[in-house]
Amino acid sequence: MKLRTHLLYVILLLLNFSSVSSFAANKDNNANQSDSSSLIVQTKQGKVRGTFDNDMAVWRGIRYAKAPAGDLRFRVPQPVENWTGVKDAVAFGPVAPQSESNLGTKGAQSEDCLLLNIWSPAADGKKRPVMFWIHGGGFEIGSGSSDLYYGANLAKKGDVVVVTINYRLGPLGFLYFKNAGNNNHQFENNLGIRDQIAALQWVKENIAAFGGDPAQVTIFGESAGGTSVQTLLATRVAQGLFKGAISESGPPAILWSPEIGEKITNKYCSILRINPDSLQLLKNVPVDTLKEAQEILRKYMVAETNEKVFSPTIDGDILTGDIFKCMKPEIGGKVALMIGTNMNESTMFASKRLKMAPRTSKELEKYFDAVTTKEEKEKVLAAYSNYPRKSGVTDILTDAIFRVPAIRLAECRSTYSSVYMYRFEWTSFALNVSGLKSFHGLEIPFVFGNEQGKLGGFLKVIATQKLIARLSGEMQQAWINFARYGNPNGTGAETWKPYSAADRSTMIFNKKSHVVQDPNGTQRAAWQGVKYY
Repeated sequence: MKLRTHLLYVILLLLNFSSVSSFAANKDNNANQSDSSSLIVQTKQGKVRGTFDNDMAVWRGIRYAKAPAGDLRFRVPQPVENWTGVKDAVAFGPVAPQSESNLGTKGAQSEDCLLLNIWSPAADGKKRPVMFWIHGGGFEIGSGSSDLYYGANLAKKGDVVVVTINYRLGPLGFLYFKNAGNNNHQFENNLGIRDQIAALQWVKENIAAFGGDPAQVTIFGESAGGTSVQTLLATRVAQGLFKGAISESGPPAILWSPEIGEKITNKYCSILRINPDSLQLLKNVPVDTLKEAQEILRKYMVAETNEKVFSPTIDGDILTGDIFKCMKPEIGGKVALMIGTNMNESTMFASKRLKMAPRTSKELEKYFDAVTTKEEKEKVLAAYSNYPRKSGVTDILTDAIFRVPAIRLAECRSTYSSVYMYRFEWTSFALNVSGLKSFHGLEIPFVFGNEQGKLGGFLKVIATQKLIARLSGEMQQAWINFARYGNPNGTGAETWKPYSAADRSTMIFNKKSHVVQDPNGTQRAAWQGVKYY
């Protein structure tokens, strides 16, 4: 097996197979040193009991909305009913129904998945910054209980409260029914995003009881989670629920138009042999059947459409236009934003195994011909000295899908709010030889400080523990500073300046982190004015 193939398999295994936290060795490791009654917290709905984990208080599997099953399937999330007594919140609950193929999350699945997890130094009434994590996975896979998002280390380092959530995925979370026949308002749209908003509303109501400040919530997420962050910034419904936002490698241009949403939804219904005029039948289809149909739909999307993953739809309600048009202060407020990408985002997606992106110059130019002019295509291609080699193809894809849209978003938002731009460039000899380099998602264990996790163990094989600890410490501190102050510099000197079209200060996270003005400016300038999405 070639090194690249082997490394890709290992990375996909660690990024996508993770489900319920494997840090069992830490669970209750301090239970005998603390009064367990201090972990019984009164929420607005009732009392919950947590436990201790790596010196942190933790509550797992708290329900923030009713199970979206039965008549509530395809409906907006409904508030949890109050209860008496004390509910245990000591174990992660089920994850959202999703693929059980090689790209799926392992573990128990259920429609009763609208759960969140909280790590806090203490439920002591102290008003700590809250860091609210939204997981990625193409809006199809993943969960807030993944090993990758273990929150104790980040909570401990920053004296912050970390929240991770589940939300509905795939067809259950992102089908588009607005124009479907015989709807009668029993089928609603952008449900995965509405779940995220419901979780944020629960946090606003309850997080003070867990030692957090409801007025100091920062949302952050990666990939589809990063796009979710951008989407929440672009909807009025979420205004006032958070004061800071961090988007990691979230492509903002992947939102579906109503036409695309309707096309994908109709295809899914046809796979299930359900007529759009008989939507009510979808309420009673077994979950396993829905998942089997999703697998067929996913293969269709990858092979025959430009929509390789699920996405929120511009529905005229949650989203009245694309993210670029909607990210205005009157819609999302003047929320501080930190946004960035990895140097080699596309190397993983261009693999034969995933089949999600062009792999050759011929395939890439075919894509360009379909979305832009010949002159614009030639201008962009000429800016990459390594094109038409494969490395040039993946560099262009990284810029087209991730970096250039992020820059355009930062330019737009910087006119009325603070924006900080970063790029994660760290790689290693083994990753360079494999061709993966600084691939999509590689920054996650650095942000969470989870070197002892599965992917962290992999990192130790390809880098020194000292380097990993230093880079992770730098990134964690920047994220924590941003959550606390709205500024990654914290109270220190302003070495990392806000981003704008006039001052393109970008923090480069690498073996020696430093600020650069307009990194790869030649390539950025080549995309100026090019319309391709």
